[in-house]
Amino acid sequence: MNSEKISPAENRHVKIVRQAIVDRAHGLWGSEIRTVGDLNDEHRDSACLTALQHIRPGPRAPQVLNHKFLRIGQIALMNNGTLKAIIQTARELEEQQQPFTLSLDNPLDALPGPLERRAMVRQLYTLKDQCGITLAYNNYRLDTKPADLLLDLKLYDYIKMPFPDSALRLSLNTRSDLFDRFYDRMLELISASRVCFIADTIEFADSALLAKNLPFEYFQGGYYSPADGL
Repeated sequence: MNSEKISPAENRHVKIVRQAIVDRAHGLWGSEIRTVGDLNDEHRDSACLTALQHIRPGPRAPQVLNHKFLRIGQIALMNNGTLKAIIQTARELEEQQQPFTLSLDNPLDALPGPLERRAMVRQLYTLKDQCGITLAYNNYRLDTKPADLLLDLKLYDYIKMPFPDSALRLSLNTRSDLFDRFYDRMLELISASRVCFIADTIEFADSALLAKNLPFEYFQGGYYSPADGL
């Protein structure tokens, strides 16, 4: 096993937090680690390396399967040092048969032009093909259009949706058919690509109940477990 060390971030303005992800029976399924704070170019890469330290496995394989998510902006993958550290972590987790998922924030405006976008596409396929990493599309919304996507959603293994989406809540108040259409859209994506939906940012009981009425497989938010600082 490669024993190369990942340098920690030295930035007091950035915090690393971890939050549980649960299944439909409210059983612990996994956890997501992310950075919170002012992530400018100077701090982004060191914060990502620090977060990876909390994901890398110990010397002994855990008794329980734990799906580990790392939430980052996709632009972080353009840094070779960060990319190598992610690949190293993925291989160490794979040795212990622990799944590793990158939960990607995907704003197209973070990639200035077509050359950067093509490079990002290559990075994502490299991660999936060579490292066994799974990908989650973060922040999917009802108004997300194909033109907003760098890649087709079929590349992703998980789709994370902030819940409830404001448009979806409005549809329930006005008795529109948006809820039914969104339900059908989720089933269509699940059937076409075997993707799993994760309801994110669930804070209250009514939101949890509403999410259970849609084909979400997993759930995340303060209602189930607060985010813990690391």
